[in-house]
Amino acid sequence: MNAVVSKSSLAAQQVNNSPSEDDFDIGIYIRIVRRSKWIITFVAILCLIGGIFVAKNATPIYNATAKILADPYQPNADREEQYIASAMVFLFFETQYEIIRSRAIAETVVDKLNLVEKLKKEQNDNPQNISFIKQIKDTIKDLIGYKKIENNPLTDAELRILLAEKISSGLIVSGGRKNQIITINYESKNPQEAADIINAISDAYIDFGLTTRLTDVKNRQKWLTSQYEQLKTKLENSEERVKNYREKQGLIHSFQQRAIANTQLQSLNTNLVAARTTLSIKSEEYQLVQDIKQGNKDFSALAQVMQDSSITNLVLNEATVANRVKELDERYGNLHPKMIAAISELKSAQSNLSRGIAKIVERTENEFRLAKLQVDNINKLIDQTKSDVQALQGDSFSLVSLEREVENNRRIYESFQSRLLEANVRGEINASNVHIIDNATVPKVPVRPNVNKIIALSGILGVFLGIIVAFLREITNTTFRTPDLVEEKLKLPVLGITPLVKLNKKSAVPEKQYLDDSRSPFSESINTIRTGLIFSNIDNPPKSVLITSATSSEGKSTLAVNLAVAYSNIGKTLLLEVDLRKPSIGRNLQLENKLGLTDILSGVAKTFTDVIQEKNEGKLSIITCGTIPQNPMELLSSLKFEKLLATFKDEYQYIVLDGPPTLPVSDASILGNKVDAVVVAARAEQTKIKVSKEAVSRLQKLNANVIGAVLTAAEPQKMSYFGDHYYAGEYYGVSPEQDKA
Repeated sequence: MNAVVSKSSLAAQQVNNSPSEDDFDIGIYIRIVRRSKWIITFVAILCLIGGIFVAKNATPIYNATAKILADPYQPNADREEQYIASAMVFLFFETQYEIIRSRAIAETVVDKLNLVEKLKKEQNDNPQNISFIKQIKDTIKDLIGYKKIENNPLTDAELRILLAEKISSGLIVSGGRKNQIITINYESKNPQEAADIINAISDAYIDFGLTTRLTDVKNRQKWLTSQYEQLKTKLENSEERVKNYREKQGLIHSFQQRAIANTQLQSLNTNLVAARTTLSIKSEEYQLVQDIKQGNKDFSALAQVMQDSSITNLVLNEATVANRVKELDERYGNLHPKMIAAISELKSAQSNLSRGIAKIVERTENEFRLAKLQVDNINKLIDQTKSDVQALQGDSFSLVSLEREVENNRRIYESFQSRLLEANVRGEINASNVHIIDNATVPKVPVRPNVNKIIALSGILGVFLGIIVAFLREITNTTFRTPDLVEEKLKLPVLGITPLVKLNKKSAVPEKQYLDDSRSPFSESINTIRTGLIFSNIDNPPKSVLITSATSSEGKSTLAVNLAVAYSNIGKTLLLEVDLRKPSIGRNLQLENKLGLTDILSGVAKTFTDVIQEKNEGKLSIITCGTIPQNPMELLSSLKFEKLLATFKDEYQYIVLDGPPTLPVSDASILGNKVDAVVVAARAEQTKIKVSKEAVSRLQKLNANVIGAVLTAAEPQKMSYFGDHYYAGEYYGVSPEQDKA
């Protein structure tokens, strides 16, 4: 009890010294969650049910996986191709990813698995999927730029493209960075379909590699064969000319003719053979350069580039720098000074390599032009020499020239014949650099949906949403729920709280609670309020107290009557009903229908005996409203009322005035400065904060001594959630269990 008294007496100080709004109190949030536990539980259960429904009705998705070994080096590659592969190995796996995801591979799979016919059969067997097929139609026509034609079925070509795009977009390709293993994944609603598509992708990828490589070999063979046939024809023609010339001139042997011309032409013919051989080689190299230029390909594949020692050093240097950049990137990141320097060095190495290759390309073109010029020059010299010695050597000289031409053509022909045989041998080898390690098996367990995860997340989400709803409900609250909130919003000390009285056939009306049981929780709360009023000013406690509220039905009359009864236990007390518009004390206390306050003020009642009624064994005097006047404001503001109130103060130790509500009428504002203290009643979870603040402000503007507020009709069980433990039922002298009873 002493603790309660101390709390009431220091209420004003607590208001001034209350924690600022910025102070964090975890207890506030815990109490919000506790009192909203059923809302949170309800929302969580709803989300959990929704999660279970989604998880159980979601279409299962299966994932099939295959692993492929991809070697950057061809098994039958020559030295030149090995050099090229070494230089381009860093692009190999990225290239393979794109090949696997290409539409060409996907279309091969569509054809191999006959997916177009399967889709059409499914459409015919399942008419409910017509709308889906229509969506496919619209989608594919948007993708390939066709104009939509209503009521036109998709063609097989359109379905093939759509299915290929679907397969390509659903592939997940990874690996190849730390080893030579490429992993291919595909997801589908049908586990068998997922496995079939992955295995078909693997086979199509290997076939594509073989086909591409063999196509390159065939193209090389075709070019070599074309050159070979031309050289063969040229050799045969030259041999035929020698034969015809011999027959025409009657020559059988050309040794004498050659001996004559050998001194002059030996050197030129030797040079011509070398020049033509060089020209043939340079011509091939020049043609390769032009083909690469026209195809916008990389010059790194040129044999003269790969065989150049300086280029080899530049390639090795670039690879070394690239490896160092990769290591620095993994260790330090892009912004590290060492990384920046390494990147700069890599760019320099790449630039040097590009310049070196460009020089070799330029040198190749120049060497071709020079070789051609040399052949032309030598031919001119030979022609000139022939003209000079023709007169001397005659027909034998022409024969030697023809025979030399035959020899030169034969050497070139044999060189191309050797290269063609090599290309034919390589074309017959069907070895691949790609091998399947693990074929896809039919998955037994779906990868999605994860039922347990969905249910768990749904429950967590439900709790989270429930807490949000609870806090939103708290934020949008506009009524008083706790004494702390009353103190915070009204800037007044809370003198106490009165519990909600639940009426039944056996219980008394709220106004008679204290009279019927002075030890009930309700009576104890009134005693607390009385103590708070007395200790609000220990030296000069207020004798006359006006009980008012912002609006009607906030418990002010109940508070006034019971407070007057409590005062009467410690001193002579008068309960004065000054709510002259809607009086209720006489009816609720079942008093005699006697004259009242208005009758004294109007002169109808001659003595106090005519208007005073007594309760609480005569310790409490009560003056009701009496006859309801037409001008209550004039009566309350009259000088006669002031004199009457002064007389009552002399006669009684305590006077409790049951006043009218403040906002609907101005009566309470007039009475405010005529009494020692004003107490504002606010009904828990009903009175609007804004309304009470306006009422207090109006009273204070008229110099009323508003010393505190009382939170009425509070439910003890709820109060334990809103504030500290002393708001629970034990505060009133009974446990919550007893209160429920």
